[in-house]
Amino acid sequence: MRTYLWAALAAGVLLVLAACAAIATQSLILGSPAGGSYYPYAGPFRPAAIGAAVVVCAIVAAMLTLPMPRSARGEWLLLLVWVAIATGCHAVLRWQTPFTFEAIVVSDGANSFFTAAQQHDAATVLRRFSVVRDAMPLHAQSNMPGKLMLIYALETLTTRPAVLAWLLVLLSNAGALLMYAFVRQLRLDSGTALYAAVLYLFVPARIYFFPLMNTVTPVVVLACACLLMRCLTRAAVMPAIVFGIAIYALIFFEPVPLVIGLLFSALVVRAILQRALTWQDAVLQGAVATVTLVATSELVRLLTGFELIRALRDVASHATAFNDVERRPYATWVLANPIQFLFGSGLCPVALFAAAWRERLARAATWAARVIDPICVVIAGVTAVMIVTDLIGINRGEVIRLWIFLACFVQIPAAHVCVRLNSRAAMLTVVCATVVQAALGTAMIGFVVP
Repeated sequence: MRTYLWAALAAGVLLVLAACAAIATQSLILGSPAGGSYYPYAGPFRPAAIGAAVVVCAIVAAMLTLPMPRSARGEWLLLLVWVAIATGCHAVLRWQTPFTFEAIVVSDGANSFFTAAQQHDAATVLRRFSVVRDAMPLHAQSNMPGKLMLIYALETLTTRPAVLAWLLVLLSNAGALLMYAFVRQLRLDSGTALYAAVLYLFVPARIYFFPLMNTVTPVVVLACACLLMRCLTRAAVMPAIVFGIAIYALIFFEPVPLVIGLLFSALVVRAILQRALTWQDAVLQGAVATVTLVATSELVRLLTGFELIRALRDVASHATAFNDVERRPYATWVLANPIQFLFGSGLCPVALFAAAWRERLARAATWAARVIDPICVVIAGVTAVMIVTDLIGINRGEVIRLWIFLACFVQIPAAHVCVRLNSRAAMLTVVCATVVQAALGTAMIGFVVP
């Protein structure tokens, strides 16, 4: 089986090399011109992009030589170092882009939340959201107000767009800490958790779309995932209450990731089958979380005037109308979306994701073992979320950006394979292949055009 895993890693590297060659010659089209959306090329191939990738790969190679700490405190300190180093690496990779972070943040076309925040105060946005959103730039119109509230919060620290951009990058990168916590809560080893956090830091889709708000969405989703795992290990009311509040925050920030509920449901079933939680406790905690969600919605409505259900309905109607106006046919994107998503997840991690499925099926001989195996559950949950989200048809194109939250979960099985290979060289190969893909895509493709 180890031979098969090495073969999968080699296949992933070959996929990356083929994709990079296609990008360098501008022959790879991400999206569908006939379907009404694709990412244009922003410039020709420049060797400096490869130079940036080499620098980052050298830094990652040095970091991977660090031994795994023996204490929990040491593990968290190492993670913080990884977050800091990765942020510097992102600056190196983004140095080749034709547009600055400041230009992206202030652009109505690329971001629009900064402009909307200057036009309206937070209280007005919440109290008159259904009216105010119509006067906002297009991108802000299609979103819930949570992203605007984050801008207001960050502006208490600074109003400089360039600094705001890097604060968003740091906030997004902090998701690596939550990734580590979530994987450990799955009862996986610290090596898998660390590798999953590192791969999270270099997910190509995140790097392509820095400093847009979609890169922060995984942080909210992972926070919900960690709180759910807390509920599954403690049959108590308080974790369920906090989880209900977190789900409200997720909807308030971005409702699309609610489909992650399929993965969450699988985790609940796993906990019940493992007898970590009874059916009665699961129903009770689900009821408490639901009541808390409704109560939070009503409390916010009373305090601010913001109506969650009405806002959801308005945003959903906007998405449907947008697809009609832009003439994005459903059938085209049902096929094209998964291709974009897999590219944004990183072609090498995707190859290992597929290999992990076969490896775990072979190790877990019975279906009973498979439904409680954490890697099997993650793989099945991520696959189900991708298929269902695709078939719903709300997102037609742009899923490299819109499904960043899901791309981050792809990294968990990939990290598991690297640990199974028991080789830092394997992990370094995966990260370096991903970095090269991210470097060329960032330098040449106009994922974010101000």
